[in-house]
Formats: sequence, C-alpha cells, structure tokens
Amino acid sequence: MDVENLPILQARDFGNLVDNQRPILSMDWEAQGPHSVTAHSHPRAQIVYPLNGAYWVNTPIGNWVVPKGQAIWIPSNIHHKIFSNASVSALMFFVDISSAHRLLQDCTVVRVSPLLFELFTKAIEYGNDYAPGGREARLVDVMLDELDGLEPAPLYLPLSDDKRLIRIMESLLENPASEKSFEEIAVNSGASTRTLSRLFSKSTGMSFGEWRKQLRLLVALDRLGQGHPVTQVALDLGYKSTSAFTAMFKRTLGAPPGAYLKG
Repeated sequence: MDVENLPILQARDFGNLVDNQRPILSMDWEAQGPHSVTAHSHPRAQIVYPLNGAYWVNTPIGNWVVPKGQAIWIPSNIHHKIFSNASVSALMFFVDISSAHRLLQDCTVVRVSPLLFELFTKAIEYGNDYAPGGREARLVDVMLDELDGLEPAPLYLPLSDDKRLIRIMESLLENPASEKSFEEIAVNSGASTRTLSRLFSKSTGMSFGEWRKQLRLLVALDRLGQGHPVTQVALDLGYKSTSAFTAMFKRTLGAPPGAYLKG
C-alpha cells in the first residue's frame, strides 16, 4: 500500500469557505488512474461518496476504505489524506461548521439511504449558487436532517501510536496476505508477545487476528471496487478458497461480495 508515489491532485477549495447561508456546498469529482489528494484539513465537514471505484482515507487515528455506494463523513478540522489505487468518480459535499457541529463527531464510513442518494444527486444538479429560503435551501435542510440519522458501517481500521505496534501494522499494511504468525511478525518489535497482545487490544479494541482480518476486508473492498474477480481477491489475500473468503465477508458485512457491492 505505497501511497507516497501516487500522482497528487488538488481538489477545489470548498472546505475552507465559511458561509452559514450556504450550509452545504457540492461538487462532482472524477480522477483517472491511481492518485491522491494532499493531506489537509478544513473548517467544513466533508462527505465523499464514490460512484465508481473506492477511496482510502487516512487520519491520525486510523484508516477507512469507502467503496462504491457508501460514503465517508469527515468532521470539521480533521487532518486527512484521500487516495485510490485506481480511477474514481465521486460526489463530494462540504458542510459548514455552523451545521456540522450537530452531526457525527467522528470520522465514519456510513450507509447511504435511497432518499439521501436522491438528495445528493439533486444537490449536484442545483449547484452552489443558492439563496436562503429558496427551493434549493429547503432541499439542503432536508439533507441535513437525513445526515443527522447516518448509520456507521464497520469499515474502520484503527492505528496505534506505539512504535512497537506501528512496526507490526506497517508490515501487514505492506503485505496484507502475509501468513506469518503474530510471534513471527513481532520478533523484532522489542517487546514480548504477551505485552504486544495487551497493547494491541488496548490501542485498537481488537486482537491481532481481528485487526488482520479487518485489514484484509478493507483491502478486499478496495480491489473488488476496482473490478477484480472475487476468486482472485480471495486468493491474493491468503484465503484458501473463495468460499472461506465469502463466508468471512458475509459474516462481517451481512451479504456476500456481489450483493454487498450492488446494494
């Protein structure tokens, strides 16, 4: 997962525009091939909704993957970097801090209801040149009500600031399919496996095995979003069979890969 050499793109600077008369600003976005957006923060909260492809979002506290059909909510003033290993088209929305403060306070991948999707497309259609009290402003009010009821999706990979755990995490981020045991990966980390196991649970809320499974799930969603076949993704990530991968996927996200991505 080498993101340092990806081409860097500059997004339009709606995030820094403070204007409580226009609570939501919108834009459609398309980028060809692998790319990243420079790490930044802004006073407006942000929603990224991929129409095709998938985005990774990095913050100081963790990584998220945002597949087609879901969205990520990034609260105001959260430092974040967005990148993809393939082409992506997406809708983006920027919520003024005067409205964002009453919405989710944590960076979260969320499910998008059919109604919210329709509101997204209408907002893009109307654009950003709207006045208070008009039809477009009323639509924005409805969108804010819908955003107030966002439901998180389990697509988060927590990180740690402990240097010993960082070495282990970076090793797996570079090679998610690694079959090495915890003991093998931790051999040069400078602490006993008992200590590291306790630190893993305390820092991430997950065991090492759970964290590795979550990493593989996010990588799988990224690759599936790029159109890779399920069997290829399963084998590339170290699963012995497609059925084992599908069972894990369904157990975690409630549907097999094909149905989940279509939904």
